[in-house]
Formats: sequence, C-alpha cells, structure tokens
Amino acid sequence: MIYGYCRVSTKNQSLKRQIDALIAYGIKEENIYFDEMSGVVLKRNGLESLKNVLMTGDTLVVKEIDRLGRNRTQTTTLIKELIEKNIEIIALDIPYLKDFILKEIKKDKGFMEIMATTLLSLILEVAEQERNKILDRTKEGKEKALEAGVKFGRKEKLTRQKFVRTYNEMLKDERTPREIQEKLGICKQTYYNYKKKYINVRRS
Repeated sequence: MIYGYCRVSTKNQSLKRQIDALIAYGIKEENIYFDEMSGVVLKRNGLESLKNVLMTGDTLVVKEIDRLGRNRTQTTTLIKELIEKNIEIIALDIPYLKDFILKEIKKDKGFMEIMATTLLSLILEVAEQERNKILDRTKEGKEKALEAGVKFGRKEKLTRQKFVRTYNEMLKDERTPREIQEKLGICKQTYYNYKKKYINVRRS
C-alpha cells in the first residue's frame, strides 16, 4: 500500500500544495495523512495514525523530506525507524533519496552507509535552516508592516460610517433589526456587535 504524509507548522501555511503534489503522484486522498498547527500546538495525530497503519512493504511518500519531523534529529530518527520496518520512503523533492541515500543506509555498517547518513543529515540541516530563514523573514516583514500601520486580522465587513448611516436611516423608517441586517448583508451577531461598538457607545 502507498501512503502520503504532509505537515505544516504555522497557522498561516496551507497543506494544499503538499496534498496536490501527493495526489498528482498517484496517492488516493483517503491515504494521505497530515498534521497542522492548532493554536500554539502542533498536534501529531496524523503521523501517529499513519504509523499505526504502515506495514512492512508499504511505501510512504512526502513532498519534502523535512515534513516528517519538526527538526533534524526527529526526522532522522523516524526515517531510521521506517527503514527498520522495511517501509520505502519517497521524497518528491529529492528523487535520489530512495535509490541512493536510503538504499545505502539499509546496508550493513560501512563507508557508503556512513556517507549516506552524513548526506541525509546535511540535507535535513539545510532544509531546517531554510525553514528558519523563511520564518525569520515572515516575522521581520510583519513587524515592518505593523510599524508602517498595516493592520492584520480579519477585515471588518463594512465601515463605521456606512453602518451608522444605514442604521439611522432605516431606524427612522421603523425598520426591524432583521431588515437592517439584510440591507447591510451581515448576520445577527455581527449586527449586534456593530451596534454595541458604534451606536450604544455614542449614547452612553
């Protein structure tokens, strides 16, 4: 059986790119396991579920090899565990991984096995450094944007001026709150949030 695994480590990242690549490779969507950021915790339920179904002779495909772990040590440990269970590992971004590096690691201890392990460690280190650079650039960009006055988060559905104007006009015509909501295209909760924020404050 062939399975896929993908992971994102921040809330702003999307799994779509990885999932699309695995499906394009020929993996059924129901055989793709994933983990993603939830709040401030990266839950690894997907990986644990995957490890429970993987059997000797199965193949595990990832788009990027460092998706298997949150750091180099964790990834290397998992790869060796999978090799010991005779599970093939394919990384789409490193086509030579399976036929050279992992093949040599499977062999008895020797020069080529040491070279392969060293190369794997180097690849993971580079991937880890690149990921850290991306995170640093993202953080730096956000800080500069905040300094420039850019606001992050979900945009408000409408401006204060539009809400107050529409609310007052429709109130004069004795329109109901529901009619005001429909006019503005907002839900009941949003309507009362705006009312509390912009109308009730002005009257207090």
